[in-house]
Amino acid sequence: MVSKFKIVSFGNLIKSEYEKIFFLKSTKIYIGSVIITSVIMGLIFALTTRVTQGRTITELAPIDVISANMLGIDVATIMLIIFTAISISNEFSTKLINISLAATPNRKRFYIGKFATYFILTLIIGVIVGLLNYFASQIILISNGLPTVSLSHNSLRQFVLGSMVMPVFYSLLTVAAIFIFRNSGGAITFSLGVMLIPGLISMLSDSVQKVIMPILPISGIHSISGIAEVDSFELLGITTSVITLITWILITSVVGIFRFYKKDF
Repeated sequence: MVSKFKIVSFGNLIKSEYEKIFFLKSTKIYIGSVIITSVIMGLIFALTTRVTQGRTITELAPIDVISANMLGIDVATIMLIIFTAISISNEFSTKLINISLAATPNRKRFYIGKFATYFILTLIIGVIVGLLNYFASQIILISNGLPTVSLSHNSLRQFVLGSMVMPVFYSLLTVAAIFIFRNSGGAITFSLGVMLIPGLISMLSDSVQKVIMPILPISGIHSISGIAEVDSFELLGITTSVITLITWILITSVVGIFRFYKKDF
């Protein structure tokens, strides 16, 4: 007798991934806390400029107030890195991965389904926190008698939309990292390391920065957002920035899929 296996459609694969993610009530609470914490921290960053920048809000240009408020997205990014790593690693540690692979034996297809799921989820969250932090900054400007800045302003629109790229990129990097390291600790350390290492690189000589900074993801994100300074080593063209980010995702994904194929469950 020849056994026939029903191939799960890609749509159903993504649907099943979402069901696994939102099965626990704690997941919904955590995602809600990501959004709320991002907005609260954004407000704190914007309202404490006297301490962080030595200037009060009324002494800042409106775009600087918005920029401080949008740092709330950085907080959301860190929280999403942790969420992504723990959510996927739990599937490995609880052996739920065996059931998942029984339904989707093709491991590359399984990985792509996981990747697509977190892309959609973090994109939605990124858009939400980006807009909420922008509107929160407008409230701060109005309450301090400063002029607001509309999203019709090209540079601001680029900044806000570019900032939304950050949580999506680092969450996808974490997806790949989980398949590489097979544990949440390794994936979180890797993604946070890639995210925070530019701060260390900036302390090195210009000759070192000139080589390393352009290939780091943060340079691509800052260039896409339009906040990379003209005379900095971060400044890249939009096309180059997109290629840089895609290259990071592709390389880590290839390594992750290779490691996934080599692992017996």
